[in-house]
Amino acid sequence: MLRFSVYDDDGPASAWPLRGAHLLGPEDVGVRGRIRFENGVLTCERRGRDAVALCLLHETPPLGQLMLQTCLLPDREKPYVLTVELARHRIKQFIAKSEEWQMFDLSPGHPAMRHWEEARAHFTVAVTTPDPIAADRAAREALNQAITASERLAMAHAEILLHRRFASRAASSATLGVHVWPHRDGSALRELVKSNVDLVVMPLRWRDLEVEEGRFDWAPVDRWVQWAKEQGKPVVMGPLVDLSKRALPDWMYVWQHDYDTCRDLAYDYMSRVVERYRGVVGMWNVASALNTNENFELTSTQMVDLTRTASLLVRQSRRGARTMIEVRQPFGEHVAGKRDSLPPLSFIDRVVQEGVKFDALGVQLEIGTSGDGRASRDLMQLSSILDRFALLQVPVLVSALGAPS
Repeated sequence: MLRFSVYDDDGPASAWPLRGAHLLGPEDVGVRGRIRFENGVLTCERRGRDAVALCLLHETPPLGQLMLQTCLLPDREKPYVLTVELARHRIKQFIAKSEEWQMFDLSPGHPAMRHWEEARAHFTVAVTTPDPIAADRAAREALNQAITASERLAMAHAEILLHRRFASRAASSATLGVHVWPHRDGSALRELVKSNVDLVVMPLRWRDLEVEEGRFDWAPVDRWVQWAKEQGKPVVMGPLVDLSKRALPDWMYVWQHDYDTCRDLAYDYMSRVVERYRGVVGMWNVASALNTNENFELTSTQMVDLTRTASLLVRQSRRGARTMIEVRQPFGEHVAGKRDSLPPLSFIDRVVQEGVKFDALGVQLEIGTSGDGRASRDLMQLSSILDRFALLQVPVLVSALGAPS
């Protein structure tokens, strides 16, 4: 059993929200378990005795609420001090990324290094004081300084890579795009898209296109596709397979336990879409979030099968057609709550091992709201997860980027 003592300004906390709290195992893969708060202590229960980490939304004034985590910790009788362990993980991450990015040579006056030294000094106080309340107070400051330091490090690394990539050539005209929902239209919106972006991403929802079984409404998508063609803007379209609540037609639920029928109906829908737009789409998003099992529950074999079916359909429609597979919850919190879901990295790796051909991996980074893997995270966390996907040796695209306005 893993336990953490938590404190507020007056001492041991009398209440502690468990927003987004979940457990992580090695490689930050979600672990099923139960987390509860009682008498100033967070108690984490799970099967087995392997070391796990706690991940949760944590208030970090003045930065706001961020999803933070501890290192992997073994069980012990004495509770860990939560803020100390959160600070320890962030300091560890700063060191690891400095080495991975080869950025240990930053000058002592660089903002990242100044905040790092502040974090290290406060953390030393936190781990050496015998008073847990004083340790918590010092750890809070260490955590804030470490987060700021790691954000500065991530920004410095991004600046170096941007200069390296675009020093001798300009960015592609398709570097920046925008999602345009087909049912939204108007001259002001079209002028905004025309003037500011060079790539149009056309999201597809099965329920919006096939409004009744066998009856399609193509008009909204047709209007935008025709406009993009006239403006000479490349189009990314999809996902072709999206089984989430917001995309799936109501009449499909009667078949949710009959995979063969579901696949046949999905194939019919996808083939109609691809046949209609194959000549105007530059890249197809063939599948999105199948690994989460958030609505329709699939086995891992069925996830890969649907992805392969969509990819083959597109590639057979036109020689040279480009395809993308999309990850909607890149940090994989869903694995801690859904028994049969797959971590995103494991899913993509299995797709690759099964020989499914695709040209790019799309990663959605939508943050700032609760649920569905959209909790707020800082730049270091976003950089780290993109680095992990890059290890798959597949081009990585940020297919969606959003935050509350």
